Amino acid sequence: MEEEIRLMDIKALQEYSRQDSCIDDYLFMTDRLENMLAGEKSALTKVFLMIYCTRGEVNLELNNKSYRLQTDDLLVGLPNTFIGKILASPDYQVKIICLSGRFIQRLTQTEKYTWKSFNYLHRNPIKHLGEKEKSLFRLYLNLIENKITQKENPYQKEILLYLSSAFFTEFIAAIGKDTISPEEGTRQPVNQPDFIFKRFMEALTSDNGRHRTLAYYAEQFNYSPKYLSRIIKQVSEKNALTLIHENAIECIIHELRYSNKSIKEIAIAFEFSNISFFAQYVKKHLGVTPSEYRSSHPFTADPKEQDLPTD
Repeated sequence: MEEEIRLMDIKALQEYSRQDSCIDDYLFMTDRLENMLAGEKSALTKVFLMIYCTRGEVNLELNNKSYRLQTDDLLVGLPNTFIGKILASPDYQVKIICLSGRFIQRLTQTEKYTWKSFNYLHRNPIKHLGEKEKSLFRLYLNLIENKITQKENPYQKEILLYLSSAFFTEFIAAIGKDTISPEEGTRQPVNQPDFIFKRFMEALTSDNGRHRTLAYYAEQFNYSPKYLSRIIKQVSEKNALTLIHENAIECIIHELRYSNKSIKEIAIAFEFSNISFFAQYVKKHLGVTPSEYRSSHPFTADPKEQDLPTD
């Protein structure tokens, strides 16, 4: 039986959440990890996810890599991130905030350096908060939680919108200290190469690895492959094909590890013409065949941890 990978968006979080969660159409807050996966092994996020650990430990997988959150660690999951099974210590405490992809897209479309911060977060999803950052982060969380409960306030939605925008901007500014050079530190409009790269990455992640040629993406934007390749290299310092294949392999790995599909079914889902070509592709990028990878990478839980309750 095929295991379905659930999409995690604001609407789905609302349906799965407990009564103590705070919800709006672009914002979701909770302190219960089971409100995110509801006992399922994996999900594909369509939100900007932040998990702030205030006590204990939380183990989880993002895009097939294992991470451990400890006290005052903040984990960020970008939209179109695969989240594997979450395990937590008995004494864990967390604050979770999710912002809708639509809301984040509106906030980031005029910021040149936000996308550099996003690239950094993709490679480094955990940030340990210092005393000043911790105080500021908790201040925003408390303000947002307080305003969500004030249902009778006629300006509640507008206040939450501005608070969430300020919270996100403060967070990106903190990340920017690690990613932005001094001469880039001032706010600048997005130039054409940055805009093209932004569109390319959005198309790439939403495609989920089904198309693996530069020509396909160039055609989507009505550019020549040579021009698109040059722009991607200019902005990201990586080859476009490298980004395409990295994205595809992340998606394939997730299917091999977390779905009950056969190798043939996975090959068909990723639009390979036959299972032989699929096996060659996987072996080229991972060094092993799909069957070998699947048998040698089962999901294993830390014996010191416990599964989250599902009821």
